Amino acid sequence: MMRLPFVKKGLPPASRLLPVIVGVLIAGLFLMVGLVLITPHLEPAGRGQAANITGYSAQGFKGLRDVLEASNYKTTLSRQETGPQKVSDLVIVTLDGDSALFNDDPEYYEPQPVPEERSASSTSSASASSQTSAQMQEKLKQAQAEASASQAAQEASSTSYEAKAEAKKADDYWPTPSAEKAERLVYKPIGKVVLVVAPKWSASPMPSHPRWDINPHFQAPNRVFSQLTLLSPVHKKTVQEDGETRYKITYQRLNYALGRAPLGRYKSYALTPAAGQTTLTKAYTSGRIRGLQSLNGPNLTPLLLGPDGEVLLSRVNPMPGEKPFKSPVYLLSEPDLMDNQMLADPERVAGALSIIEAIAPGARTVAFDVTFNNLAYEQNLMHHVARAPFIGVPLCLLVLALAMLWSAYSRFGPAHDPSTDTPHGRGVTVLADNAARLIAKAGREPKLAPAYAQLVRDQALKALGLGRHSAGPDELAERLSEKHNTPERYSALRAEADRLSNPMQLLSWARRLHAWKHQITER
Repeated sequence: MMRLPFVKKGLPPASRLLPVIVGVLIAGLFLMVGLVLITPHLEPAGRGQAANITGYSAQGFKGLRDVLEASNYKTTLSRQETGPQKVSDLVIVTLDGDSALFNDDPEYYEPQPVPEERSASSTSSASASSQTSAQMQEKLKQAQAEASASQAAQEASSTSYEAKAEAKKADDYWPTPSAEKAERLVYKPIGKVVLVVAPKWSASPMPSHPRWDINPHFQAPNRVFSQLTLLSPVHKKTVQEDGETRYKITYQRLNYALGRAPLGRYKSYALTPAAGQTTLTKAYTSGRIRGLQSLNGPNLTPLLLGPDGEVLLSRVNPMPGEKPFKSPVYLLSEPDLMDNQMLADPERVAGALSIIEAIAPGARTVAFDVTFNNLAYEQNLMHHVARAPFIGVPLCLLVLALAMLWSAYSRFGPAHDPSTDTPHGRGVTVLADNAARLIAKAGREPKLAPAYAQLVRDQALKALGLGRHSAGPDELAERLSEKHNTPERYSALRAEADRLSNPMQLLSWARRLHAWKHQITER
């Protein structure tokens, strides 16, 4: 049998590999349980241009979480879509157009006419009431000219996703909103107060720095409006068509007004609380913002206004005939007041904190609901097993691993020293030990000396190959003593064995007998 070059002494017996195999199995069970219980609850890795709490780019909200943590708020990421969840004082939902907000399957998709858009560069209807018609005409012409220029730049830098969205828009189709997401937002929120941040930007990653932005541009108004449909109830009804189960989605598409300042200019705005409300009482400066975005609609009550009456923060109200919302819902029209861009201006950071303190006074816990950003963790079996009632499976594996550990320790026991272990097994060792203790208790150790002398003599003769000699063993031992000129003769040591009377004499005599054996066998 050919041996491997790196195995010099051959493989150890299989019995010695058994403890190693069991140890590897136990370690594997512990590792499996740890992965099942810990991995689903790990926070997702930071994303580049995503407009959510994990985004590091200009339109992300990673900085908002850091600011809240530094301000003694306890923040968490909610990734669980179903089941009981802990309710926080405030939940923040950032909309960034992910597919998680819509039902893209054919059984959910219904053709519906796209409502007439309000001008993407016009001011909100709230500002129209505070200006003369001549001022409005002049402002509208200027805004339309700037919007045309910015629209050309947007089309030149649009991504393939934007192109698909425009193609879908041409067919007069909107993606159907998710009934589950709308229910979670207005009727089953995971916070006592809900703050929804409207979408605004789309951008591409910089090739040299994937977390940085290049070519930022406005999201298409229809994309913004389609995401805002979640602010009203969305109803799902099961119907049978041609033997197949389909879902009929009904919802109310409100006519929102979207206002945006010119894209190419950075400008600082004086923000003031809206009249007739007591939620916000502090005015502050927005800092340098490009393309100030405002939203107005029939279900929105303005709370924070721009210099020309632009609605930047509003409270969302149920429409007539709808059930009351479970928690207060607020809509932030301008995400740049809270996204990573706010870190460039301390006053804007203070303003963001003041908004949070105003809409959720006394709040200490803030949850970011990332299930609206396609980051829910109910996506594979491992995530389900980490929650009740299936969590019993990894717990059983943990108990099994502990049982195997205990069983292996009891089976193999502590490590043994091969140089001192007896080859006859544990039973023979215990029997010999008990017999030795009994002889010691009886004080009969010196009586073993003659038999022990014969045992040492036979070991010496066997070591020299004289086990089958014609002469007697005592005679051969005496001849060996004479041949090697040992200080003590075997015959004298054998005669002395009959005269020993205590263990101390026996121990001294045994040492001399072993010295005699060593002198005749080692030369």
